[in-house]
Amino acid sequence: DPHVLFRGSLHWCTSDYDGECKTIGVFDTRSELFREMRTPVVACCVDLFEMDDMFGVAILDCEKIIDIWVLQDYEREIWVLNHRIELPFAEIRVQCDKYDTYIRSSFYVSVMPGDGELLVLVKFADWLFRVGTDGKLVATLHRKGLDRTYFQLKQSLVSHTFFHALEDYAMNAPPFI
Repeated sequence: DPHVLFRGSLHWCTSDYDGECKTIGVFDTRSELFREMRTPVVACCVDLFEMDDMFGVAILDCEKIIDIWVLQDYEREIWVLNHRIELPFAEIRVQCDKYDTYIRSSFYVSVMPGDGELLVLVKFADWLFRVGTDGKLVATLHRKGLDRTYFQLKQSLVSHTFFHALEDYAMNAPPFI
């Protein structure tokens, strides 16, 4: 699972032998100390994210519902349920039936910041779905051999002069979505 840098510490899900994430490992990069933090619930499909000085966890429950929890109080480890997203299975099934690719595939969820709101991506078989926090299907992408990655592109904070010299350079356009 990917790590998240938040408040100067690296955070990652620690899974036990059955794949359940019961705690979050934390490494303080300043003091170089390790500690554990509890998760809001025990789950198998967990994705950590950081957005606007907020640390959160997205949990896919039984491949139907995504619960998005945010840490209201970091020091006391108080979690609050921020969103509950019911996946639009009817629409997903219609899309997947066109290509007959969804047999025995697992769902993977990634939540990341995107233009001031949460960007919820669901990977299923050869499909990538963008789902709104209201549970509506926003966009789809079908690509044979599509595989997930934990790498994310972020816009540079430094505006280099050579970018402006490039023809048709769209500085604020997302590269893939």
